[in-house]
Amino acid sequence: MLGRYAELKAQLPPDTILFYQVGTFFETFEEDAKKISQALSIRLTSREAAGEGRVPLAGVPGHSIQEHLATLLRKGHSVAVAEQRAHPTKPKQFTREVTQILTPGTVIEDNVLSAGHANYLAAFVVRDGRAGLAFVEASTGEFTGTEVDEEELASELERWSPRELVVPERTSVENLPKVEAKISPAPRWTFEPSAGGQSLKRHFEVSGLKGFGLDGSPALVAAAGALINYLASLRGGVAPDQIVTFRRYEPGQTMLLDATTRRNLGLDELISAMDRTKTPMGERTLRRWMERPLLEANRIEQRLDAVESLSSDYMLREESREHLGRIPDIERIATRIVRLSASSNDLLSLKGALEAIGPLEESLAPAAERSSLLSRVVSAMEEPPGVRELISAAISEEDGEVIRAGYSSELDEAREFRDGAHEWLTRFEADERVKSGLKSLKVGYRDGEGYFIEIPGKDSSRIPAHYEHRKALKHNARYVTVELKEHESRMLTARDEVERLERQILGEVRAAVKEAAPDLQKIARAVAVVDVVASFAAAANELRYVRPGVSGERGINIVAGRHPVVEHKTESPFVPNDSEIDGDSRLQIITGPNMAGKSVYLRQVALITLMAQVGSYVPADEARLGVVDRIFTRVGAEDRLASGESTFMVEMTEAASILNSATERSLVILDEVGRGTSTYDGMSLAWAIAEYLHDDAQPLTLFATHYHELTRLEDTLPGCRNYKATVEEVGGEIVFLHKIEAGAESSSYGVHVARLAGLPRRVTDRAGEILTRLETEGVKDFAG
Repeated sequence: MLGRYAELKAQLPPDTILFYQVGTFFETFEEDAKKISQALSIRLTSREAAGEGRVPLAGVPGHSIQEHLATLLRKGHSVAVAEQRAHPTKPKQFTREVTQILTPGTVIEDNVLSAGHANYLAAFVVRDGRAGLAFVEASTGEFTGTEVDEEELASELERWSPRELVVPERTSVENLPKVEAKISPAPRWTFEPSAGGQSLKRHFEVSGLKGFGLDGSPALVAAAGALINYLASLRGGVAPDQIVTFRRYEPGQTMLLDATTRRNLGLDELISAMDRTKTPMGERTLRRWMERPLLEANRIEQRLDAVESLSSDYMLREESREHLGRIPDIERIATRIVRLSASSNDLLSLKGALEAIGPLEESLAPAAERSSLLSRVVSAMEEPPGVRELISAAISEEDGEVIRAGYSSELDEAREFRDGAHEWLTRFEADERVKSGLKSLKVGYRDGEGYFIEIPGKDSSRIPAHYEHRKALKHNARYVTVELKEHESRMLTARDEVERLERQILGEVRAAVKEAAPDLQKIARAVAVVDVVASFAAAANELRYVRPGVSGERGINIVAGRHPVVEHKTESPFVPNDSEIDGDSRLQIITGPNMAGKSVYLRQVALITLMAQVGSYVPADEARLGVVDRIFTRVGAEDRLASGESTFMVEMTEAASILNSATERSLVILDEVGRGTSTYDGMSLAWAIAEYLHDDAQPLTLFATHYHELTRLEDTLPGCRNYKATVEEVGGEIVFLHKIEAGAESSSYGVHVARLAGLPRRVTDRAGEILTRLETEGVKDFAG
């Protein structure tokens, strides 16, 4: 057995955990056993192996194998299943064959995937200073990619956050961009442009790739072809049928939000606060839009027009959202249909979705007249002919039945015979009770045992002579008769015939619906756009958002802006703030104590800008914003001990990235720079960074700091302005007003804040004494 296990294991991609069926269990051995024991918290045992001593062993029962596979995939492991099969040449013997290979980036099963998150598989190839990147979402059939300069590879890969990255075999990890993904090696030849081109042409059945925008892009062709080859290799060479086209995208069409900015701005929290989507496709599209703000004012205005057309009509919007709520995950159902793994419930869900499309189109018709975007997506919702009718005719909605009665006369006849066999059992049991006089006689069935007559032990002396003893139990005994055995054979044959015909017809229906997969994917994308627009409109009305004005001019002007997340978490009323940033006030130094609202204000401006460029209404009384090309953030303190980077090194690395990348069209948020080193070092760096941003890169910058000396920059830099988070002193205590006003704050009120935090009074009193002496004597002459 271990010999066959080793053979199959050698055929799998490296680091793939192999589950090997042994009876009703799926076993793993050696290193695989150790991995699943730890990952699944199951017992690690061992068994004796000929010539190898004791071999580690861990297994799971067959009825729970899918649940355990899902857990391992979510934890980033690749898995394979070798199922037991009758041996082709040796009767009564079994062999094993690999029937599934699943990886984190290629899985399509709902029990593994999050409905609201895309699950990307990625590959990249670098040639002659250009990097080609390709991405596949196996569960939806999305296939896209681009080419960028080699130095932009890491940031572009980070934009997609792939779950799995395919790389040429023997690639050193040190040579890969830093990405939190499962690394899967593939043959090097598959990453060659010539091999990639052949794979793509073969897959799409075309003679050239110009129609996909791939001519003259060898690195992208290589990366895309490598993904197609990798997906096929996991299915025994069978092409990934759910991928029906390739769409090239241009990075310059959307803003790049790096992981640091997404984390610092709390993008996940923002998405949760805004999400009013009704469909899984809409939820995924909402996240994709929020992570990729637009850079073209006219495209932003198209989205805003669509939001306004729904926001202004409550009945139309809510009626449309009601229809959306009836639509399941068409994208992922279509993929399962293409892979011929869709269940009858999947097909019924698809029928329900198609039934909702027509009413949704009707509801949206008035809004589509006012919005070019909605007009385009509504026209893309054309229902594929015959699909709904076929499913209605063929698939049963009754429990325990797959194919509808009346669809197949052959199946109806098989069912009639099977059901008649059940009635025969009922009559047989009644007849045997009369013949034997045993009123407690029962006819039963168990897997592996078949049909039997069960009689209590107290009646053992009255057993008819023609009853054949089969099994003794504690209080009963089981018997069979020739008549019952003959009927069992007919019964099982009838049951098997019904199941065979149901599988055959279900397969035929799936194959027919498969032809409509491209149309279904098109409908799914259109529904997703409508869902996001309706979600934006619902949020705008519920949360008192306004339509922002967006233009190509430089500057941000917000009246009574609010933080879209924090305003719903505070017990007291949220204090709105105005913001005006342009070329003449491009560097704004913001001072004030901790807890006074500086950090909230900085993030608020960035989030309102981001929301506007996504095409959403914004939390403000009024907003006019010029499109920014990037949003950069440097906030908080973080150690990266695992990579040997201190808080200060992290801070300086992030600052360097901003200074080297920001343009005059960027928005920069700096919340405390220079805190991770000595006071003079930190202040010197903060001062120099502020000057550089003002004089050289010239982005729109909000710079919050406790270095009050930086407020002097207003006197020397024409584009610098001072602002402060205001406080009031009442009876020796401070009150935070959370209002940002023009001017400079001369104190950080650190001792007061420490007192509010609960430090012992003795400590804060002593700190106050020391602070007074430092302010009068200076640091140099201070002796404690």
